[in-house]
Amino acid sequence: MRWPKSRRQAQSGATLVELLVASVIMGLALALIVGTLSSGLLQSTEAKRDTAAVAALQYEMEQIGGSPYNPSPQAYSDCFATESASSPPTTLPSFKAPCPGSSYTLRADVTVGSGPSGSLSQKWTVSIVQWPSGAQVGSSVSLLKVNR
Repeated sequence: MRWPKSRRQAQSGATLVELLVASVIMGLALALIVGTLSSGLLQSTEAKRDTAAVAALQYEMEQIGGSPYNPSPQAYSDCFATESASSPPTTLPSFKAPCPGSSYTLRADVTVGSGPSGSLSQKWTVSIVQWPSGAQVGSSVSLLKVNR
């Protein structure tokens, strides 16, 4: 073990400049960590929303494909609760009406028009929007239903 040669050398410590540099380095590291965590949280929220939108879209497409051909179909909207799996989809009394309650976060708007074969086919379009903001999630999906 080496002993200091003088009293001044024994009392030496960190200088103000060294402390400031260390503080700046720690501050930058903390800012990077917080930024990484917040962007990860945002990405997981977006992934959750997109997964719920895909599930709602698949549900509506199965409803359309499984129903019998109707020569005079009506447009409709369904509300989906993404936070509570026990809440079934709620069909609204009128097209694009407000979703009931605050637990519903997605609305599926389903429209129908004539298909390429005139009265023998129908073109159904499903759009998923966030509720209550009304911002569309992804792009609309269309499918054809043919009277056989």
